[in-house]
Amino acid sequence: MSWVQGMPGWGGAREGCGMLRFYGGLLLGAVVLAAGCSGKSKQVKLSATGSSFALRLMEVWAAKAAPTGVRVDYISTGSTKGIQDMLNGETDFGCTDAPLTAEQMEKGGGKDKVTHIPLAMGAVVAVYNLPGLGENRLRLDGKVLGDIYLGLIKKWNDPALVALNPDLKLPDTLITVCRRSDGSGTTYIFTSYLSGASPAFKEKIGAGTQPAWPSGVGQGGPKNDGVAALVESTPGALGYVELTYALDKKKLRQALLKTATGDEYVEASLESVTAAAARANIPDNMIFSLVNIEGPGIYPACGVVWAVAKTTSPKADGLKQFLTWALGNEGQSLAAPEHYAPLPPAVAEKALLLVERLSAR
Repeated sequence: MSWVQGMPGWGGAREGCGMLRFYGGLLLGAVVLAAGCSGKSKQVKLSATGSSFALRLMEVWAAKAAPTGVRVDYISTGSTKGIQDMLNGETDFGCTDAPLTAEQMEKGGGKDKVTHIPLAMGAVVAVYNLPGLGENRLRLDGKVLGDIYLGLIKKWNDPALVALNPDLKLPDTLITVCRRSDGSGTTYIFTSYLSGASPAFKEKIGAGTQPAWPSGVGQGGPKNDGVAALVESTPGALGYVELTYALDKKKLRQALLKTATGDEYVEASLESVTAAAARANIPDNMIFSLVNIEGPGIYPACGVVWAVAKTTSPKADGLKQFLTWALGNEGQSLAAPEHYAPLPPAVAEKALLLVERLSAR
């Protein structure tokens, strides 16, 4: 049995996975009845907030996590709020697509007191609304995207865009730049990608969850669904969202991005994300990046979703139950249908070592 409670925000409602879903914020719960000889129910309730990037997967996990004996209530707030709530003791864990900063780690008591546990991987895609292109796909690279978000490229038929798309008839119209208005791990992944591809973007804006965008450049929308809705409703718009949100919107098209090696244009897919993880350097603390990984067929704007938690907490046993299930075969098998890439087995095994260190003392 599961619940979803909506909060005011963007979008409408739909029914699926045995629950109601309201864009703009949701409260997810999965209640599990643990069978025993007494026939009485037993459950542990966990609360969490954070990443809208992770929302679809948390929906499914909250509904399907019967073996954990845990109820998970999750509200999509954006990664920054998810980290803050966890550090302030308002939730049992947070979900984020951006690792904690040094300041946040210090607030949590230091690197030994807060842990990052990867859950799954995904892609941030550049989406656009150009009806005149039909089924033709726009090609972009990090330098040109960076110049658009710096406000240096203002029209769709700018020579730099034409050079990347010689076979397309790009319109002589202004680009409506769309971005996140809240603290966002999706923004962190996107700006990390741009910073690695564009020295000018790195110098003037840089990577961050809530960067200082140039004055007058861009319209902001809350969370991934807010940006997707902005782009969908605005002809001539360009934005960035997690892959699942792009696939939701019929009017949105996903741009092909040039690889970090610069020799091909690649579409975001489970395969191109998994290829990034295969070549990434993944340390024991599980804090790693998947942007601008070099290699054939690798999408350059990939990211990881972490569960972040204090290593010592009253509900550590319940959290360990849930995360052990999520990182196991059943939990990871639910990622791909929602357009997330499951963790490579070796990465999941390393993540489980961190889960085992969680303690109620």
